[in-house]
Amino acid sequence: AALVPHKGQRYLIDAAARVVRAVPDARFVVVGGGELTETLQRQIKHLHLEKHVFLTGFRPDVLSLLKSFDLFVMSSTTEGLGTSVLDAMACGRAVVATKAGGLPEMVVNGETGLLVPIRDHDALADAIVRLLRNEAQRDQFGQAGLARARRVFNAQRMVDETLNVYERLVDTRPAGDTARHVSAD
Repeated sequence: AALVPHKGQRYLIDAAARVVRAVPDARFVVVGGGELTETLQRQIKHLHLEKHVFLTGFRPDVLSLLKSFDLFVMSSTTEGLGTSVLDAMACGRAVVATKAGGLPEMVVNGETGLLVPIRDHDALADAIVRLLRNEAQRDQFGQAGLARARRVFNAQRMVDETLNVYERLVDTRPAGDTARHVSAD
């Protein structure tokens, strides 16, 4: 992820402080870089999480990293589609995400992962702990997420639905309207 304010990594790090009290061997790997790198490093140091939270910077091998994680967390305060969530689901990983933007369209709460309120590090921590302590549920969510990613978020469906939108737009043009509208800026 980009280390920028709307990605909400500061809430993830606050949550990590609570998680490691409940699950002392928990580790958090934040992949990506950006303007908040130094701020987040200071937050990690301030919370004494240097052995638990790692900022990797940019990594070209994100998918192989995802496959090695127990779960994936998206702490965004605003988000579009959140394709990294889809990547995690396609890798069979359970997801904990905020209810920002399009994330609830991907993550089905209680089926493919857990959704929490935006900017709520306590709820984020509770969801992470719940899944870290319950491997069976984590695996179940991961498999359901993989199935959902394949079924709902595949290239053929995207093409078909885009074509459907275009066809509906063409069908809504008034009968006999063959005029071309040109903008003169």
